[in-house]
Amino acid sequence: MKFRRIFYLNIARKFIAYFTTLFVELVLSISLFKFLNKNKAWTIDLILSQIFKANVITFFYVPIYLLLVSSQIHMDNCLIILKYTYVEDWWKEKIKILLKDTLIYLLSIYTIPLIVTVMLSSKYLKALSYKEFIFILEFLFIVLLLLVVYGTVYLIVLAIIKRAITAYIVGILVPFIDFVFIYIFKTVNFSGITLGMLINFLMSYNLSLKKHLFLFGIYLSYFLLFFTSLNIIMTYILKKIDIYRGDKKSEN
Repeated sequence: MKFRRIFYLNIARKFIAYFTTLFVELVLSISLFKFLNKNKAWTIDLILSQIFKANVITFFYVPIYLLLVSSQIHMDNCLIILKYTYVEDWWKEKIKILLKDTLIYLLSIYTIPLIVTVMLSSKYLKALSYKEFIFILEFLFIVLLLLVVYGTVYLIVLAIIKRAITAYIVGILVPFIDFVFIYIFKTVNFSGITLGMLINFLMSYNLSLKKHLFLFGIYLSYFLLFFTSLNIIMTYILKKIDIYRGDKKSEN
């Protein structure tokens, strides 16, 4: 009976996450078309600067995405954890689910506006160059890793302190770190820890393709190292805490 309630709760959270995302996409698409109609030249950097706004990612997509990640609540039940021989295997399974949900969510928040924009502008479709196509793929891949980092932070905090609200707040606050340095401390040259690096990568569009591919390799290595480090730290923490007993305590 309890697992049935958890199942329905997971479905409800996923529905709310995707429904809210579609609503945000509708609002952004309307504002995007109004903005582009005022500009005679539809360049790729102009369109991407509107679709991939940092404030949209911070204030809309990240909170919705973390709500989607929270649908993993069934994996934190002690009966599920006890099915695994090693607690590290339980964590790996959570990361696999995280990667799958992140990929689906990324496609839903960025593929829709890009397809609609291209369909409504045949001239722009013909003007899409090889460099622009590569840049879009690079940017989407970096956003994928960025969301995975936020989701991993949420899962780590939740596993340690077992308070979903606190984990959710911490996950939301992570992208704000770069905003604090850039806008409050006025560190214009600050590349950032997560979201700031994404902003700088978008601004690097005008570089040559060779330099841009090199920069992409650096950013890719950074976020992969960030993600790997988080998992190594969590694996070490799992050996120090009693995840089984903690889960039983939370149910009593």
